Amino acid sequence: MRKVYLLIHAYEFCDTIETKFLGIYSTRKKARAAQKRYYALKGFCQYPESCFSISPFDLDQDKWPGGFVSSDEIYDEFRELTMIVNEMAGVDKTPEQAWEDEDYYYILCEISRWSYSVEDASELAEYMQQLFREYRKTEFDPSVCMETAEKILQNVK
Repeated sequence: MRKVYLLIHAYEFCDTIETKFLGIYSTRKKARAAQKRYYALKGFCQYPESCFSISPFDLDQDKWPGGFVSSDEIYDEFRELTMIVNEMAGVDKTPEQAWEDEDYYYILCEISRWSYSVEDASELAEYMQQLFREYRKTEFDPSVCMETAEKILQNVK
């Protein structure tokens, strides 16, 4: 099955999400190279690199063959993801309490979003490290981060 990779740039503007579809690429590597080119350009460089996302799509394949999940299911899944990340980060709060921290909530949203588009746990672990470095000035033991990424992917896939 052949995949393509959709590169988008999205950010919040005036209570809406501004989304730019930047390109479709034959490999994740080419999509990442394009992301780096865009990130150097006016406008794009004014926003965090995390505003970019790369989503894999199988050609000639329905993306939603089983329908979609309800908001209750999404809430339950995000709550579970939060508990997993809380354990790694040493956060001793309920998911709802943790969500009150704007930066931490953003990190969790990004981890959730990436968990659907990465191909392996090492890629998610690396991105988690990047997020915590940038927003929390914290770094985790790579093996702990990898173990957490694997748990997250088990819940998503």
